[in-house]
Amino acid sequence: MRGMRTLAMATSLILSGAVPEGASAQDPAAHLAIQQLVGTYAAAWGSRDPGRIAALHAADTIFDLRVDGEVPAVGREAAQQRFAGILRDNPGYSSTVRKIDFGAAFVVIEYTIAMNPPAPFQLGRMRYVPTGEPYFVPAIDVIRFRDGLVSEKVTFLDTDTIRAKSRGAAPVGASR
Repeated sequence: MRGMRTLAMATSLILSGAVPEGASAQDPAAHLAIQQLVGTYAAAWGSRDPGRIAALHAADTIFDLRVDGEVPAVGREAAQQRFAGILRDNPGYSSTVRKIDFGAAFVVIEYTIAMNPPAPFQLGRMRYVPTGEPYFVPAIDVIRFRDGLVSEKVTFLDTDTIRAKSRGAAPVGASR
């Protein structure tokens, strides 16, 4: 529930027109359109519904999770499958927005992900074994829009934090 409130607060901030310090200057109408798209996208993630999230992506979207060994998901269906995996591996997923910078057709969002995965999970080339204790991971999204849909989402995660907060981490396929 905490994640839903955090996303709701972020959405309110975005839709209120409050522009964080350092936000790009641009045409006010374009700026408002991007704010509204980001608000809708945040609400979709808050719903935890991979189909709802993917519906806001272009058919030829690219979801690029920048983690060693992770291959970009190309296309709406592939992105939806990747989103489903993220939510499955971290059922308590929530995030707190730290900073948002808007461009003409993109947004950069710095945020913190609350993690408490219940079971071992794979991220790129690594398999992590959770401790059962919750932790927080810094992340950055660069989201590009085209025709009112997400055309590309690039996500950067601090995997050093994930490794440090895990009971164990090993390359996929390694014996334990």
